[in-house]
Amino acid sequence: MTESGILMIARLFRTTIGGALASTGAALVLSRVRTGSYGPGVNCTAHWLYGNKAADVNKLDAAHSLTGIATNTAAVLFWSWFYHKALGRQPKMMRALIATAALGPVSCLIDYKATPKRFTPGWELVFSRTDMAIIYLAMVLGMLSGTFQTSPSCEKSESSKTGRVVS
Repeated sequence: MTESGILMIARLFRTTIGGALASTGAALVLSRVRTGSYGPGVNCTAHWLYGNKAADVNKLDAAHSLTGIATNTAAVLFWSWFYHKALGRQPKMMRALIATAALGPVSCLIDYKATPKRFTPGWELVFSRTDMAIIYLAMVLGMLSGTFQTSPSCEKSESSKTGRVVS
């Protein structure tokens, strides 16, 4: 494998882990705040396997929670691949910010409007739209963090280098 291929896989891995950890963490915290239990926030993502009643499981357990976390991580991997393609090999800071800003709304739109109901994240079973937006925001910020961890070459745009706007 070439060096660029290894770097691509490393960035994809870190972007996925960053997004999965951040979105799962946000779902756990919001679940605890909204329901008094950590379980529903991650268990609801297992609805594709266990039906909507997965969101009613209040405790963290191997069947529902691990399925939900694994499903969320797989979805983040899917979005990480598109994010990686949008960034290119050596993204400039402005390109990374624009791709990150677009990723949350685009992924939410695709997840909830173009995906069959059974394969949506299932967060609507537990959370309000505001909570869901927070989870998507956590995901994209986690992915951005993973991108910067692996791309020290993520260069600043010309305007931020010189302090003036370049047209």
